[in-house]
Amino acid sequence: MSEFEGTIEVGYDTDLWGPYGFKFPINTTETSNDGMIPYGDTIADVTVRAFAGKVTRKSSLSEEDEIADLIDPSFTPEINVAKDKVAIKLQYPAITYKGQKATLIFELTLTSGAEKAFYFQYVRIR
Repeated sequence: MSEFEGTIEVGYDTDLWGPYGFKFPINTTETSNDGMIPYGDTIADVTVRAFAGKVTRKSSLSEEDEIADLIDPSFTPEINVAKDKVAIKLQYPAITYKGQKATLIFELTLTSGAEKAFYFQYVRIR
């Protein structure tokens, strides 16, 4: 199951590359469970990866087809001032992915040193 659901469409003849923002709410108290990030923690670093099709949470992604060129390498993912939102830009990948969907995986490193991964489905490649 993905933590984010929605559709972003990228096509060969479009310029809708973003930036797209993804919010990772922080729990409002130590005992609440109303966010994605523990209370008192924030995002320190992020790596975003894209994979073909529906990718589910698993221990290894080595068998999945990574679409390395879907994430724009010339745009460093931006973390906002509150450190709870990440902005990325996309680009049209190789034509071999036309007509497919992709799953984005946000690999967060928090200020506490904890690492968490969150899944977004889908990016539709036109």
